[in-house]
Amino acid sequence: MSHELPKAYDPSVIEERWAEYWVREHLFDVATPKGTDESKKKFTMLLPPPNVTGRLHMGHMLNQTEMDILTRWHRMRGETAVWIPGTDHAGIATQMMVERQLKSEGTCRQALGREAFVDRVWEWKAVYGGAILEQMKRLGASVDWSREYFTMDERLSTAVKECFVRLWEQGLIYRGAYIVNWDPAIQTAVSDLEVEHEERVGKIYHVRYPLADGTGSIIVATTRPETMLGDVAVAVNPEDERYKALIGKMVKLPLSGVNGGPDREIPILADDWAKPEFGTGAVKVTPAHDPNDFAIGQRHGLPNLSILDETAHVLLPGSPYHEMDRYAAREKIVEDLREQGLLVDVKDHTLAIGLSQRTGVVIEPRLSQQWFIKIQPLADKAIEAVDKGYIRFTPEQYRKTYDEWMKNIHDWCISRQLWWGHRIPAWHCARCNEITVARETPQACSKCHSTELTQETDVLDTWFSSGLLPFTVFGWPGADDGLTADLAAFYPTDLLVTGFDILFFWVARMIMLGCHFMLDVPMPDGSKRTLKDAVPFREVYIHALVRDAERQKMSKTKGNVIDPIEVVTKYGTDAVRFTLASMASPGTDIAFSESRTEGYRAFANKIWNAARFLFMQIDRAKEAGYEVSMLASGTVPELPADTPLETRWIFGRLNAVCAEVDKALADYRFDEAAAAVYQFFWGEFCDWYLELVKLRLEFGEGAEKNPTAALTLASLVAVFDAALRLLSPFMPFLTEELWHALYEGNTPAKSIALTRYPQVADFAADDASVAAMATLQELITTVRALRKELGVPEKEATPIRLHAENRVLALADANRDMLAKMARVSELEFSREQLSGGNARANASFDVAVVYERQIDVAAERERLTKELGKLEKGLASAEKQLGNEAFMAKAPAHIVDGLRKQAAETKMLHEKARAALEALPLA
Repeated sequence: MSHELPKAYDPSVIEERWAEYWVREHLFDVATPKGTDESKKKFTMLLPPPNVTGRLHMGHMLNQTEMDILTRWHRMRGETAVWIPGTDHAGIATQMMVERQLKSEGTCRQALGREAFVDRVWEWKAVYGGAILEQMKRLGASVDWSREYFTMDERLSTAVKECFVRLWEQGLIYRGAYIVNWDPAIQTAVSDLEVEHEERVGKIYHVRYPLADGTGSIIVATTRPETMLGDVAVAVNPEDERYKALIGKMVKLPLSGVNGGPDREIPILADDWAKPEFGTGAVKVTPAHDPNDFAIGQRHGLPNLSILDETAHVLLPGSPYHEMDRYAAREKIVEDLREQGLLVDVKDHTLAIGLSQRTGVVIEPRLSQQWFIKIQPLADKAIEAVDKGYIRFTPEQYRKTYDEWMKNIHDWCISRQLWWGHRIPAWHCARCNEITVARETPQACSKCHSTELTQETDVLDTWFSSGLLPFTVFGWPGADDGLTADLAAFYPTDLLVTGFDILFFWVARMIMLGCHFMLDVPMPDGSKRTLKDAVPFREVYIHALVRDAERQKMSKTKGNVIDPIEVVTKYGTDAVRFTLASMASPGTDIAFSESRTEGYRAFANKIWNAARFLFMQIDRAKEAGYEVSMLASGTVPELPADTPLETRWIFGRLNAVCAEVDKALADYRFDEAAAAVYQFFWGEFCDWYLELVKLRLEFGEGAEKNPTAALTLASLVAVFDAALRLLSPFMPFLTEELWHALYEGNTPAKSIALTRYPQVADFAADDASVAAMATLQELITTVRALRKELGVPEKEATPIRLHAENRVLALADANRDMLAKMARVSELEFSREQLSGGNARANASFDVAVVYERQIDVAAERERLTKELGKLEKGLASAEKQLGNEAFMAKAPAHIVDGLRKQAAETKMLHEKARAALEALPLA
């Protein structure tokens, strides 16, 4: 056999080879805009950059499978498809990994010092940072590897610095002391989005604060007694009658006079924040350790007193609580209050506890000097862009979620107390405390000209740099106007495919930053850019969550995490990709099941065997002296009038399937697209067409050559080639292997991925042939079912009788060979009478009986027909009820009414046939 194809399909043999080939040959790299065809439509996507700490998980694989299917589809449709890969430096996560490594070596970052530690992180990144991208290469992601980026590359670092300086110059960045979410484990601020809230049962403590004048006391309710050492006031509601007389008085702060020192006195003030129904209605005010208390302090001009350090230990030298952990201090303080008779009551109380996503420790609200972006001006543009339809969300429900969040947004704390990340380009003057923000290291203070400058130690939030990616990956800021050749060609990107979990972390911030910075960049023709063209992408598709087979969320604690690499090793990448695609419907989570994957592994094997059959036919034709020269990808032979029905049918079905797949992918209905391809390739091509063409592939030799065989083979090759191209975005490895084998190395392109995706126009619609074939298929499957019921041996051919209208009789008569091949029919007889009995079946198109001598089980047949009559009577009653409903008939569209009438007529006819068959049965 000239086509070398192993008997068994083994994905492990072919996948790694093709993955390496695609990268080695730079097949998916896109030239600079000057080298691209400007007339071609462009399709651009940005890969959500995985952390350099990451390994591939099922969420990644779903995201990348969907993006790869779309990219390959657009590329094969003739568009310039650019899918840009990269990784994120992931400040907190990466620093934690390296610190863990240092700890195992018996040292820490502080011992190394900042510069040496950062060098160590770069070393770690060089060894481990590319793991997830290597996995992507192995899985065949058709990204443009020539454009790969890392968020701390020199080019991107320059862009990050430029953005920060511009925002500072525009007055949109400021520095100040504010309450932030503080992670005491890694000692840095984290954003609201990085805090997960969990309900826990805690305590509420009622503490007596004595009035300074000795006339009584006020009882304060608190859930955090350890922070009372930082109290600066007690607040009551101005409308609370219990406390109106106490407003303005001073109280002695309990435990402030420990070690013999004087009691600290603090005021009772009126503020609406105090709720009469909470606790006792009186609350302590600790501005440095609670965001609401901080707001009260701002309103009343109160001092801020920090009493906890970065590690959440008490910082009060001379105090008996100094250096105690916050929870140990709580226990000691409660004990001391009880001893002094100041603890009035302790009650159970449900609390919403904030936990750090990164470390799992309880977040400590902490007053800290941080850098912030005034977010409202950026948010306003981002809201407008979505409101005006410049960015579309799919599923649409996420548009509402986005709006709600954006309209309740707070200023963004962009500083992190880390050593790994983009260091903030600001320098502090030791002499006058002036802050100088600059693109390059300044030589002197901009205010007093002192050279005693120290760079800010904080780094930027990881999401600041990744929020700029849609334009920084294309070379921004570039020249003076910021317009680079890549930006001119590829911005805005077309689509972002991502998960809901980073809708606000990343998606919203990209929209805000893109709409802000790109408005200053002119359009390629030099005109001013409007908001419509400043957006970072035209559409956001939010994909589903991958759950286990029982629809449980995957988690390490549950032990139900599925490693995609393990599943790929077991079944092959193509089978896993097809599983994910076949279950991916907008807005619906995926219950990943290995049994489905096993089924799609069998699907791949079915296609492999179909290819082997085809290659054998090609070799047979060549041996018989046929010129098999029409094998050009995408070539479709013209069909003469006498073309067999099955070939006209398969061409007509290809026309319809191409339309179905294109429509489904355009709507992100990956499940529907995969189902259409699967049904066509297995259900129609393999199970029907391949079997039927065996009737036509008698080649003959010399003068006896069979022109029908030549046409059939040419058609078979064309259909198989089209089916491979149709499947290629879903199963790229299998289709690449078979496509190259089909052309024996003389392929018209370097990859099937660079050929033309099958189009509706490639294959003529043929409704008549499709309808005729559907009737024959129904007849064949009915005969097969009857044979099975009657116990006819599989290899034994039997006569059949057929009662139908002339059109169906003529169709069956013209395709006797098909009936013989597919249903083991030895003889076809026509009957003028309706057929009944245990060896007959009836439907709306025909009655058919298998002529086979077998004792009929009269009782079983009577039972079957009785059940069938009951079902038909219910269906008929339902249809007649609707047809008799005047209100329904007046409002229903004409095609619905016509369909109901047709259904009622068919059901009535089947009912009469079933009743006649029942009456014809012998009594015993």
